Amino acid sequence: MTTQLPHIPLPYRILLLWLEPFLAFNGALLCHFNPTSFLNTMSETAVYAPSNQVVYDQLAATYVLFAWNQAVVLRLSKDIRIWKAIVLGIMVCDTIHLYASWRVMGTEMFVQPWLWRPEDWVNLALLYGPVTLRLLFIMEVGFMREDKQKI
Repeated sequence: MTTQLPHIPLPYRILLLWLEPFLAFNGALLCHFNPTSFLNTMSETAVYAPSNQVVYDQLAATYVLFAWNQAVVLRLSKDIRIWKAIVLGIMVCDTIHLYASWRVMGTEMFVQPWLWRPEDWVNLALLYGPVTLRLLFIMEVGFMREDKQKI
């Protein structure tokens, strides 16, 4: 038995069906074709080693999977539980990503955006905002009351 998909407010649809799949696919391309730049965005101290390219290619494949799930699977599903499961999975991934960034940057740098490099802004700002929207989506904030369904 499925739980019908309520009307998804526009900010969530833009984020989940358009923006994030585009960013994930571009991240996959960057990770595969320009891993040095990708790595610099994640950490200014990490050094690219060509012998590790397989790891970057596998990470790129994961980003393609994220893009596919959001651009295709969400469009095919009319079950809000599927949407929430995918969104929660990405939110868990992003939480681990934020933790990894905090470990590299340290607490002082991590919580003081005025100290961030432009690359840190790309890395972290593209996590903080969407993570917040994903949490709000899971809580159905902004959904029309009459459209809300028990899950």
